[in-house]
Amino acid sequence: MANFVVTYDLNGRHPSHKEMDDHIAKLVANRGRVLETVWWVDFAGTAAQLRDRLKTILGPEDLLLVIEGKSAAWTKLLVKDNALKQAWEKAA
Repeated sequence: MANFVVTYDLNGRHPSHKEMDDHIAKLVANRGRVLETVWWVDFAGTAAQLRDRLKTILGPEDLLLVIEGKSAAWTKLLVKDNALKQAWEKAA
């Protein structure tokens, strides 16, 4: 497993943010929204594989960025800092 940061801009009518949230939840069990449209996910594959799975729900006007991360630092996220820190370290 590896740590990935996923961020997106939904510019069309579909998918909604709820639909995107549900799509991410179906793809990866260990995840957390860290900012409004930024997620940390623990994924067993490459950034390109994760991108390809995520983009199946996106429209042509939507934007998506997937980054594999080796280390991170943060403050005041939408998820509990300790839970994310433990999950990040476990996946690294």
